[in-house]
Amino acid sequence: MSKEPSFEEKEANIRKSLVETAERAIALRNKDREFHGLEREFNYHQAQMIVDYERTKDIKHPRDLGNARETLLRNFLINSGYLPKKYSVSDLSVRVASETGHISNEIDIAIYDSEELITLMKRQDVYEVYPIESVYGVIQVKSNLTKKELRSGFKNLESFKKLKDSSAVSKNNKFALLFSYCSDMEWLDIVKEIEDFSKENPKSVYPNAIFILDRGFFIFGEEDGKGAITNADIQALQKVSLRGFPDRQQLNLYQFQTILLELLRSANVSAANLGSYFRLPLVTEEESYQFTLGSFAEVGQCEKHGDFAKKISKESLNKITTWCLKSEPINWVKATHIAYNMPEDEEAYKRQPQRVYIYNPDGFELKDILTYELKDDEGNVLARPLAYDMIETNKMNIWIPYYYSIKECLISGCVKCEKEKTKKSK
Repeated sequence: MSKEPSFEEKEANIRKSLVETAERAIALRNKDREFHGLEREFNYHQAQMIVDYERTKDIKHPRDLGNARETLLRNFLINSGYLPKKYSVSDLSVRVASETGHISNEIDIAIYDSEELITLMKRQDVYEVYPIESVYGVIQVKSNLTKKELRSGFKNLESFKKLKDSSAVSKNNKFALLFSYCSDMEWLDIVKEIEDFSKENPKSVYPNAIFILDRGFFIFGEEDGKGAITNADIQALQKVSLRGFPDRQQLNLYQFQTILLELLRSANVSAANLGSYFRLPLVTEEESYQFTLGSFAEVGQCEKHGDFAKKISKESLNKITTWCLKSEPINWVKATHIAYNMPEDEEAYKRQPQRVYIYNPDGFELKDILTYELKDDEGNVLARPLAYDMIETNKMNIWIPYYYSIKECLISGCVKCEKEKTKKSK
């Protein structure tokens, strides 16, 4: 009994037949007209890109090899003529930053608005940092797509799609594509890996499409419905279903360019505010915060080890903000007057109306936790300095009394001291 051919074998036979038929038809049309449509052009581009990719296999150093393969796609985007001039392609690998202080992993190719782009940082010919506001979308390039490379590609694209754009025109429509030249994985194994990723992660971080140049491409869609390309369409999916399209006519590069243009035209960019990137907030996983007094408040002093960075963990930040959201904010001048037993001054409160949340789960009197007594060696009170840290997070101004910082370990102390304590306790 003859063995049933595998999916890959069936696809290879179908592809061979269809490509040969298309090549014969193209040869006949060539006799009549110089230009008879994009089918021939993309057929040539794709065939040449695969040949050029094979030639890069002689390169030994991993980084040089990666750069060469990124360059193949980058050159196609820049030189083919199919990308409108208004869209610019990064020369180097990039990282993309947001005003929240978060930054993406290293991304191979970014497409951006050159008229409004400001480069936040540049390190020789290694990589650049762009603001999210000026970037339409990104492409992560892989050579041979293995399970490991697929996962790492998703992780890099996810780090980009999690960035928050401050612009009102963005509407969360930045795209992220995964592009590879080949894969030794079985088609159904690729399907399983992508489906597993979709089940483990929110739709907001899905790649907009996954391409394997010599195999086909994948997009997400509705079960028994059409595919979803843009972020808005992906977010609207009720029951996510992966849709795979084997490349049977050597036109996968054409499909890539078509989807890329659709995504570019649905994306928006804006001018980044240079001042917003001057001193970025501190980050703790997805959240960010900053000390209101800037670098002066960020630096802690340890008598033994010197300077250390004061930090707030995700758990502590969540604890603080959750409690504060349930409390009533107070005018900051009024809070200071209460702390120093000063008389009320409604006119001053009107002149400076900013309100603050004061983290005070034990309900102490403000005068007892917002200041402390500074005494001399004789026990005489010299002054009553303020006794709290001020932070900004989630558009909230919050005061955190030192009492709670110490009692609940809300703000980190000297890391070296903590390590020494841990070693002694073991």
